[in-house]
Amino acid sequence: MLNVKKTKLAALLAVILGSSMLTACNGDDGTNGIDGANGIDGVNGRDLTTPAKLTRIATVPVGAEITGVFLTDNDELFFNVQHPSDLSGNDTAAKVGVVTGFDWSTLDPLMTDLTVPATDDEKLAIRLVAGEYQVIGSAGDKFNNQLPYGLGTITTADGLTEIKQSQDPDFNAFVPTSANGSTGYLFTAWEDRPGAMSRIELTKEENGSWLTGDVINVDFSTVLGTLINCFGTLSPWNTPLTSEENYEAENTEQWNNSAYLDGYPSYPDVKNLQTYLTTSTLPNPYDYGYIVEIADPTSVSPTPIKHFTLGRAAHENAVVMPDWKTVYTTDDGTNKAFYKFIATTAGDLSEGTLYAAKLTQDATSDPAKAGFDIEWIELGSSNNTQIKTWINSYNGITETDYVEGQTSYIKQAEIDAWATNGTGDDRYAFLETLRAAKAKGATTEFRKMEGIVINYDGAASGAVPFMYVAMSEVGKGMVDAEGDIQLDSSAKCGAVYRFGLHSDFNVNRMEPVVVGGAYNSAGDADGNKCDINAISNPDNLAVMDDGRVLIGEDTSKHVNNALWIYNPQGE
Repeated sequence: MLNVKKTKLAALLAVILGSSMLTACNGDDGTNGIDGANGIDGVNGRDLTTPAKLTRIATVPVGAEITGVFLTDNDELFFNVQHPSDLSGNDTAAKVGVVTGFDWSTLDPLMTDLTVPATDDEKLAIRLVAGEYQVIGSAGDKFNNQLPYGLGTITTADGLTEIKQSQDPDFNAFVPTSANGSTGYLFTAWEDRPGAMSRIELTKEENGSWLTGDVINVDFSTVLGTLINCFGTLSPWNTPLTSEENYEAENTEQWNNSAYLDGYPSYPDVKNLQTYLTTSTLPNPYDYGYIVEIADPTSVSPTPIKHFTLGRAAHENAVVMPDWKTVYTTDDGTNKAFYKFIATTAGDLSEGTLYAAKLTQDATSDPAKAGFDIEWIELGSSNNTQIKTWINSYNGITETDYVEGQTSYIKQAEIDAWATNGTGDDRYAFLETLRAAKAKGATTEFRKMEGIVINYDGAASGAVPFMYVAMSEVGKGMVDAEGDIQLDSSAKCGAVYRFGLHSDFNVNRMEPVVVGGAYNSAGDADGNKCDINAISNPDNLAVMDDGRVLIGEDTSKHVNNALWIYNPQGE
């Protein structure tokens, strides 16, 4: 049996490593006005010139990626095992889980790396440097028939018909319901088309394990469903913010093309969304691609709110600053922008102003050294009610309206006239956000900008005055000889960038702090194309109270995806 397993493992590795996996500073510190070029962190006087330390702390089975990285206030770590390969025998379902038996705030900075999986058993296991991984739920689990079709199953809006079984759990958020955090609800986004979100009631036992209680799927029918619910964050007022990673947002003209079967939008995916809505009318593309807030998260029926104000994009996630007004969002994919939103009223994302970043690169093309100065270009101001009115003006468009080489939706000429001459209203900023940003002169060259995070308490107090973002791959528009970003092509394994937060939570500088190692297209003896002792295609991030950063991988360039911890103090 072991020999059979080895044969299957070798065959699958050849397939996986030959294709991409599904998706899925020396600058201004800002808080105290101290220039990081002198190598000193102005908050704690730490010497940042000491080489940072990167330590492997977990690995997951072949074919799986690490998603939903979430640290509670009690330093409990949740993460998912997304789409593991069929080499796991009968245990092929995706996992939603938590690490038990360990307080992550006590993790020794001087600990030794978890070893790279070497045996077949190790390559097919969930391995940790400390604690044990408890599976809260596997894709398909029915929880005593509370979910008739199973965890992660996408059904029609009325819950009566199964559309597909997802193996793609992504964002996790734990919303506590007790002062000590021993009870609460775990929200998990399911990154599929249509999208979904489950909520599992949890109670922590004295032995540290978690018991499940009531389980539901969040009802998105009131917002006409969701698409590709990706990573997210918990707002400062304890509401989950799930992100629609709508790649269709950059290619709206193909939405009603029934012959467009590959790429984005895939017509079968659009039809799945129509099936979800149980309607005979083609859905409106402008209803999808937003940050969705889950209001009343602990009530019997949580209330989803689509915040059109944060723009329509392939959102990876949004992070709200401690002023409860400033929000940063990333746009996953190729040749994308980076956005900032400032709410009119603190704690209310339904109205405000949207901006896009314009970058100026340092005088080097080395991805490990090149930082960027940032200025913000205003795109537009509006509110959810007004934007929804603009969206509804495109209702009723169907496949019969499609004409090859034309579009049934917003035309580029409209966007250009708005950006150049101020013609028309600000609908373009919110409905065609990427195209609007480009027309306004913002930088639209980012390649696979992923999770963006802060440590909320540290950002609020100034103890950890940084925001971090994962760049899964530094490639495409970031490594050509055109535009604002002109790096060389030496960071195919990705990078993590850091931003210094000013007292008003603005950022005007981003710099690389962790860069993937050397890339070898042929792979090493085991098939790893990126240096096994460095990150490869970083995705989910989380910032600890002491400033260390957890980095989860979404890569086909490591045989086993890993969870790393980055220590900027170099210990």
